[in-house]
Amino acid sequence: MKTSLKTALLVCAAAATLSAQGPLAVINGARFEVRYPVAPGAYAQAYGSYAGVTAQSAPSVPLPTELGGVRVLVGQTAAPLYAVGPDVVSFVVPQNALPAGESQARVNVRVVRGETTLAQGPMDVVSVSPGIFFALGDELAQGGILNQDSQYAVQGAPARRGGVIQIFATGQGALDGTVADGAVPAAGTLVNARGVTKVYVSVDEAQVLFSGLSPQFPGLWQINAIVPDKSYISGQVPVVVTIDGVPSNQVSFWVTQ
Repeated sequence: MKTSLKTALLVCAAAATLSAQGPLAVINGARFEVRYPVAPGAYAQAYGSYAGVTAQSAPSVPLPTELGGVRVLVGQTAAPLYAVGPDVVSFVVPQNALPAGESQARVNVRVVRGETTLAQGPMDVVSVSPGIFFALGDELAQGGILNQDSQYAVQGAPARRGGVIQIFATGQGALDGTVADGAVPAAGTLVNARGVTKVYVSVDEAQVLFSGLSPQFPGLWQINAIVPDKSYISGQVPVVVTIDGVPSNQVSFWVTQ
């Protein structure tokens, strides 16, 4: 995989430690909040104590369902794996984790190696669970947001008012199209999120150009939007995404005229 995969998806995990509440704790891997549920197809992390597991990352897409002999079973379904380690496993929530017609469910998650269960616990699943990736340790939560030049919109490379940004998130839920768990859309194919997506930059609603699956990274929700051309949108500004009225966490990015 490209280096940008870890930058975009694992930005939350790189600088933090989360203690499991019991034998295993599953979180939305973008929001990084305990007791916040996940959605089908979302990027998630399972924290626990996985004795004897060494750190490994998936080498390519589609993602494997086993790394170093380790699997994550969501119910009876083996989840696609991004990475495994002695205290955290990163995976994509299988689409069937939420039964058809249901708006919420609680399923058992097991981290296993061979025939041995290393840890297990419940995972709450809801229809949408929006979370924007961000850099831990930044007081204003620098978001996983690219500017018009496809660079991270940080102070040294700000987005421009009126320009297009790419927001990297997860948890968009249902799709207008079918993509296998752990895979990405076929080349040249756009797979849109079914829900209504809105982006708010400061106090203004931004025009959304695209909301759907990333063409490169399983479990990644990509939103393309135009930065509102308002004089007060300058410097480090907040951004929130909603889908079907459910808000994401607030992050920030840098903007210039």
